[in-house]
Amino acid sequence: MAEDNAITLAQRMALDRIAPQTWRSRHSDVNQNGRSYGGQLLGQAFHAALLDAPPGREPTMMQFLFLQGAMPDKPVDYTVSGLQSGKRFHSVDVRGTQGDRTVLQAQVSCASLLDGPMHARPSLAPADEDPEHLPRLAQVPSALRDQLAQMGGYGRDVNDCIEFRIPDAERQLAGATADHRFRYWMRVPHSLPDAPRLQAACFAYLSDWWLNFCSMAPHLKRAGERQIYITSLNHGVWLHQVPRCDGWLHVASESLHAVHGRGLSVAHYHDLEGRHVATAIQDCLLAYVD
Repeated sequence: MAEDNAITLAQRMALDRIAPQTWRSRHSDVNQNGRSYGGQLLGQAFHAALLDAPPGREPTMMQFLFLQGAMPDKPVDYTVSGLQSGKRFHSVDVRGTQGDRTVLQAQVSCASLLDGPMHARPSLAPADEDPEHLPRLAQVPSALRDQLAQMGGYGRDVNDCIEFRIPDAERQLAGATADHRFRYWMRVPHSLPDAPRLQAACFAYLSDWWLNFCSMAPHLKRAGERQIYITSLNHGVWLHQVPRCDGWLHVASESLHAVHGRGLSVAHYHDLEGRHVATAIQDCLLAYVD
């Protein structure tokens, strides 16, 4: 089941129906800890929840618990159970299992689009910033990437389904200047089908990428002093509109708190036109292992 890099993100989200309201994954990515990449589970769970959602309901929210590490060489079965189906809202529970192990649980909501007051957080991306001209991670000085690698394996990440650019990379990644805020750009580097529910699943996949780095960044100056283990515990996604993941998304992330081996991060996602398309929050395990 380990991933072939030639497989597109849409293919990585593909699920096979194996029973009523139960879907099985076809593909799995591997993370730095040798488990399934969290974004893969997020995206597939969101996709399973949306496959039988009623028409006219836009995906709006997912709240997700990582319960046990999923093994990348085995498929995950996603069982969807109804929670609510009314005139405006449709909500389901998704349970992911590998054999007798429950590895995840999620709640997903869809809603009709209603008329109401509007406001939005502005993008923090400078108006003249072009992600096409920003460095890729591989172009960041090797000394910085070596320092990052001592903090939970960051700096060695490679994912052919995510194009990742870092503005002001040396300031944001150097231990002397990094802080609890981190900006970056990302997109899927190949075209995706014009299918909003698949696009929502693909966004959930992307939303796990480097989100918890801002919880670790303030401690880069002490990289290597003590070994750190980092992994996702729970994750929330709110879609203000369904993002186009094959277009650039600007991410402004901030760690609100880290204590007792856990770090809390929030991120705001804007498209190239500056529209606030989504928000994500993640609680991660951030603990010394010695």
